[in-house]
Amino acid sequence: MNTYDTMLNKAVVIPSLKSEDIFGVIAELVDALVVAGTLPENKREEAKQAIVRREMSASTVMTDEIALPHGRTDVVDELVCAVGIHKEGFPADAPDGLPTKVVILMLVPPAAGSGYIIFLGNISRTLMDTAKRTAIIEAPDREHVLALLHQ
Repeated sequence: MNTYDTMLNKAVVIPSLKSEDIFGVIAELVDALVVAGTLPENKREEAKQAIVRREMSASTVMTDEIALPHGRTDVVDELVCAVGIHKEGFPADAPDGLPTKVVILMLVPPAAGSGYIIFLGNISRTLMDTAKRTAIIEAPDREHVLALLHQ
């Protein structure tokens, strides 16, 4: 299983999401995985549907401007991650009522075990630091976002 740092190093980062709802953001991030060559074009819809099914069963929108959409699917052989930042935020029915600004999307292979839960826990703890989360939201590019997440 990949470590936290390994996962982040492979992550696709979109520092300026445009979509205005969680499902649009999911599509935007999956599309970015395809463009980056991380996800095959012919697996795009299957990947989106895996994440949307999970999101429909239980929202992954959290407090503190964070969402962690993810889904198990055999379209990937290893954990795949995309990080999206929405500078203004979008409404996503967060428990605290705040707009969502940081989205960590993951595709999880069926045989991944619980490694992705560890990754989600680590990234959640990192993002709950208000100063760090604010810096990530304001970061201009992939390198800055990843440097802050690695700290």
